[in-house]
Amino acid sequence: MQTNDDVYLAVDYYNENILFLAGTSGELRQKILWAIEKETLASDGAVRMYRTSQQSYQLIQKAITEYGIAFHQAAIPKEA
Repeated sequence: MQTNDDVYLAVDYYNENILFLAGTSGELRQKILWAIEKETLASDGAVRMYRTSQQSYQLIQKAITEYGIAFHQAAIPKEA
């Protein structure tokens, strides 16, 4: 279920860097496809896509910026 505070992320294949940020999954796919067409993705389009809340994204971004850590270290998965 999509809510207004959803944030969609494309992260490099190694889960280290956020490549693209979008408000919808369609917008994110368009950004990825555009980068593939322009040959600006080093991984030839191999990315991981995530959906999170705006609040979680802000916490992740803060950890990445303040501590200089990779996305996979800053993003803690929700327990199933």
